[in-house]
Amino acid sequence: MRRSALLVLLALPAVAPAAEPVPELAALLKKAGPIRPAARDLAWRQIPWDIDPAVALKAARDEQRPLFVWLAGGRKRDGSPLERC
Repeated sequence: MRRSALLVLLALPAVAPAAEPVPELAALLKKAGPIRPAARDLAWRQIPWDIDPAVALKAARDEQRPLFVWLAGGRKRDGSPLERC
């Protein structure tokens, strides 16, 4: 008898309804609206990245724009063999 009462008590949380219902997609989007980044905050994603230095240099010369070079790497990493300062 005690064993069956214990099993029933242990099973109750699994059967009982959740305290808060799962929010719907519309409600989640409404909550996320104020904290979602605006289009102006994501402008950096529109930068045309090139992985070939020769292509990037040619495009910079053709457009008469500066060339920005980003290198990452170091020992035991892919990329440039430069270390941090």
